[in-house]
Amino acid sequence: MAKKKKMSRVLSNAKKKRVSTSVDILGLHKAMDSMRAERDKALERLSESEQRIEDIEIHLNLLTRLLTTLCIEKFGMRVGVLKRYIKRAEKEAIRDSQIVHLESIYKLPHPTEKNPQPPAKGAPGSSDPWDEIS
Repeated sequence: MAKKKKMSRVLSNAKKKRVSTSVDILGLHKAMDSMRAERDKALERLSESEQRIEDIEIHLNLLTRLLTTLCIEKFGMRVGVLKRYIKRAEKEAIRDSQIVHLESIYKLPHPTEKNPQPPAKGAPGSSDPWDEIS
């Protein structure tokens, strides 16, 4: 009798394990399906973004050609002068992007005032010795 009870316990434990593993497998399949759906959405957004980037590149190329044509033909600029302006603009853009990059790294706020006001005479923060003498 003890062996039958033991065997029935073993069988019931095995059935419970099968049920729990099948539930786990079902949960894994659901998770995989949701991940596939998310992946498909991400790939769709990626292809849309790539298409938009191509459109922007084409538009930028056309604007560059138009601006170059206007500068040379209508404004009478020489090609050498236009090249110098372009090089200067490229250098300024690189410098500005490097400044923005460094600010983002160190999270510095953008300066609000370019010329800070000097402290008033006799103010506790002024450390100019000539203010004390006169």
